[in-house]
Amino acid sequence: MSQTKEEIGLAVALRSPLLLQRFETLFADAAARSLRHWRQVPLVSAQVLIVDGQMPEPEAAAWTPCVIYVGGAPQGLGQTPQRWAASLGVDFAAADLVDALDRAAVFLMDWRVRQQLVASQALERALADLQRQGADCMYRFQLSAWVALPAPWNRAECLRALAMLCRGPMDIPALCEHSGISCETAIELLQQPGLRSLLHCSLRSVRRRTATTPLPEGGTNRHWVRRLAGWVLGQGSAA
Repeated sequence: MSQTKEEIGLAVALRSPLLLQRFETLFADAAARSLRHWRQVPLVSAQVLIVDGQMPEPEAAAWTPCVIYVGGAPQGLGQTPQRWAASLGVDFAAADLVDALDRAAVFLMDWRVRQQLVASQALERALADLQRQGADCMYRFQLSAWVALPAPWNRAECLRALAMLCRGPMDIPALCEHSGISCETAIELLQQPGLRSLLHCSLRSVRRRTATTPLPEGGTNRHWVRRLAGWVLGQGSAA
């Protein structure tokens, strides 16, 4: 049974019409022969960026893990443990493009492992700071997906807190204020192993929101949180 090839997002920022036409002509064949599936995506979500080597780098080249320069040598930071760069001639063939895409795919395999390790270490530091500092913790926390936890973490205030964490990054004071959960319970909740794979952290801003400061537009919606928590509680009682 054949394995499903992993899909990688690629964006094209070729300003030369001739280079762009050449790439579009060869890309379908090269993608079919590559080790991975390739899909063209917007610049902000691409892991591989194709740029014109004779032109100034687009801004996206600064944060994209892999950059392939067509018709010029790698610019900027070049190749580092967090960034891979390669070049193609202006008359590149499909085989050249396949080789560049495959090398980028191999780099991304290791890059993802490093990113996961960095994120895991950052979360460990954040949870340790949470244990030490409590409400003064310098980090915010967020869940990437809903998590159903067993008792005693299925109480209404815990469900509201989980729903808020799914909506966006929350610091401890805001989480407690808007969910009704105590600081001590929030700390215990965030330490639960069932959250670990979906829990992310980021540094909180220096300015802290006061009790009278409204939540930002598009941020946590208290009515939405109550509805979600009520729905979960209703499902639990019906089960």
